[in-house]
Amino acid sequence: MTLERGTTRRRVAGTGLASSRTRFERRAAAARRRPRLVAGVLVALLLVAGALAWLGWFSSLLTVSRVEVHGVSAAAAGQVRTAAQVPLGGPLMRVDTDAVTARLLAGRAWSDVSVTRSLPDTVVVTVTPRVAVLAVRNPQGEVDVVDREGFTFRTVGSPPAGVPLVSSGAAQVTKAGVDAALAALGSLAPALRADVSGISVSTADQVSFTVTPNGGRGKTVVWGGADNGQRKAELVRLLLPQPGSTIDVSVPSSPVTR
Repeated sequence: MTLERGTTRRRVAGTGLASSRTRFERRAAAARRRPRLVAGVLVALLLVAGALAWLGWFSSLLTVSRVEVHGVSAAAAGQVRTAAQVPLGGPLMRVDTDAVTARLLAGRAWSDVSVTRSLPDTVVVTVTPRVAVLAVRNPQGEVDVVDREGFTFRTVGSPPAGVPLVSSGAAQVTKAGVDAALAALGSLAPALRADVSGISVSTADQVSFTVTPNGGRGKTVVWGGADNGQRKAELVRLLLPQPGSTIDVSVPSSPVTR
């Protein structure tokens, strides 16, 4: 009985050593394979990146065939394409989107421009047009068209329809005068703003304008300075139906109609 038990113990011990050796060898083999596996994955990624670069930069498979324009009407989209000057027929990835953006912004007609590539063959241009808010007569006798930020983006011979012309007691409307007029317009409700047909700015940047509501008789609004804009706008709205041809809200605590 003792001999048999001893033999059994020797067999178990031998089996344990063999099992440990096998596990060790497997781990060692896995450790040797790991660098090769990592290297293989990296090579595969480089091959894929190289293939994509070749397709985008040199292949005739991904060539620019059209320019898609967002943010403007179909009629204005043609103007955007002309200003963008995107080269057609060349590799898509070679299109210099920064240069296209710079050309569009140089045209001054758009306040924001985004140019992206879209596989397989499209350059996508998204623009935000500037909106005319004021027209200002310049020293050359022409009219500068100004957006709500005071940015002059177009010069024309006469004010665009529906855009009030700013005049001044001075030889030229100053930047401060333009800002004062924009502040007054910006305080008005959109519906009332659309009824403003002319704006005058004094040398002290005091603003007055004409409002013609619903096609009726025009009334002069003496707005004054840029302060208390919301209060003045509310007073103008309330006093427009009242008799008189002039509404003076330059001192909003004591409005006057006459």
